[in-house]
Amino acid sequence: MNAADSPLGRLPVARKAACSFPARYAGRTVLAIGAHPDDIELGIGATVALLAQAGARVVMAVCSVPGDYDRRRAEALDAAAILGCELRILMDGGSRRIEDVKGYQLVGMIDDVVRDLRPAALLTHGSTDFHGDHVLVHHASVPAQRLHPLDFYCYLPTMVRPVPVPFQPRAYIDVSSTIEKKIAAIAAHKSQFGARGISFDYYREIAHLNGAMCGVEYAEGLDVGRMVFA
Repeated sequence: MNAADSPLGRLPVARKAACSFPARYAGRTVLAIGAHPDDIELGIGATVALLAQAGARVVMAVCSVPGDYDRRRAEALDAAAILGCELRILMDGGSRRIEDVKGYQLVGMIDDVVRDLRPAALLTHGSTDFHGDHVLVHHASVPAQRLHPLDFYCYLPTMVRPVPVPFQPRAYIDVSSTIEKKIAAIAAHKSQFGARGISFDYYREIAHLNGAMCGVEYAEGLDVGRMVFA
């Protein structure tokens, strides 16, 4: 039967080709937020590397730098360079902790960077993370969705030692091509891992397990808070 002879009497509507996750943000800005240096690398290092590789502008916003500020900032810059991302420190200028500011001040800092960048997507800590600072950052990031339409994701709870915490990904990103960048970026944080004798190999194992969940070698999981379809 010809299209003209179909019961509808008109040509069928052509479907758009499916768009991959990195292609969705190519040429756009993505904002990744972490409480401290190394959080973004541990949670979604391979994902942000994949996005940057595909042509997105990825800004890694670190809320605070506790401890040796100069050393940890230098390590964070090295890690961001490995991943192909930009680095911003929201509580800049010296060693500070999330608890140093009130909740509304943290919301304001995140609002400011969202207003400045107008990102197409925001990736941050989840509400089930066991680390109090991470949960504070999650709750301070949620209101940013009111500023303009953006996709909102949460990533795997991050810690330097494995702790069982609930997290159920609703989306999986194939990061087989960038998993080594993630590992190299984590390794750049020598003060947190090399100097303290802590292994981060289990993050490769987590990525391998997530890959098995979706039929690829390595994957990172995201919880989807909101996606905007045009």
